[in-house]
Amino acid sequence: MLSRRLASAAVLITIMVLLVRLDFWLATDGVLGRAGVVLVGLSLIVGALTAIEFAHLWKERGCQSGPLMATGTVAMIAVASLPLLWRDYPTDCPIGYFGWTVAGVITGLMVSFFAEARKFEGATEEPGAVAGRIGLSMLVYVYLAMLFGFILPIRNIDHSNAVGLLAIVLLIATVKMSDAFAYFAGKSFGTVKMAPALSPGKTVQGSLAAPVGGCFAAAIVVFLVSPRIFGMQVDRPWWFFLVYGVIVTLAGMLGDLAESLLKRDAQIKDSGSMLPGLGGLLDVLDSLVFAAPVSFLIWVATK
Repeated sequence: MLSRRLASAAVLITIMVLLVRLDFWLATDGVLGRAGVVLVGLSLIVGALTAIEFAHLWKERGCQSGPLMATGTVAMIAVASLPLLWRDYPTDCPIGYFGWTVAGVITGLMVSFFAEARKFEGATEEPGAVAGRIGLSMLVYVYLAMLFGFILPIRNIDHSNAVGLLAIVLLIATVKMSDAFAYFAGKSFGTVKMAPALSPGKTVQGSLAAPVGGCFAAAIVVFLVSPRIFGMQVDRPWWFFLVYGVIVTLAGMLGDLAESLLKRDAQIKDSGSMLPGLGGLLDVLDSLVFAAPVSFLIWVATK
């Protein structure tokens, strides 16, 4: 199990490094000059697949179909990513990045309403069934918007190609390193269950080790990766990596528990089997969903 988990993680890390490098190159002035093109493309694919996993979670609850949820999610991400149409998105735009994200969620909701209206069968429908299906779809759009709606704002932090890319790397490294510390500490020293009803494998000892891993990853990215690979210093206070590491880790842990709640409610262990040893895409993204908005707020608050 551990070997499969490590192999899948290695493949994912390699792919992400290559995609991030490509995104950085495309964002240079001599090429496209638009930061986030590759990440948005990846978001559209991953978002669609994740929506299908959500539909699988609730297939016994009469939710909307996987393809329909995927269509609504793609529409949501596409609208949220419209700022890419501008080479230099205006800083004084009254809509801003998050106005497009809200518009994207509304677009997804409209897709769900339209689909339900087309197939509505009148009096033969069970009372409340339509509202239930639309409500579950809306949960998916809002949940995924917490991650994919923040991709562009984080990627364009300080309106800098290098800083924005560093912010993406910092987010992923902090969350995943904290997950790794929690996993190995829990396996080695875990004796007290943290939330047995939600996630039987999580322990108090693992949760205490997670912020240590988050701060460790943040320090590596800020003090080693930033100057040696990106050739710059992070323009934030020296304690930035501590605050970032702890708070983003806690947000990621909450996101992990939130996804566990959804899985326990659906009475399944993993959201899917796409990634050997890791489960489904939801099982990999869960920590990032809650961590992404918190990460953005910390960058803005410490400027």
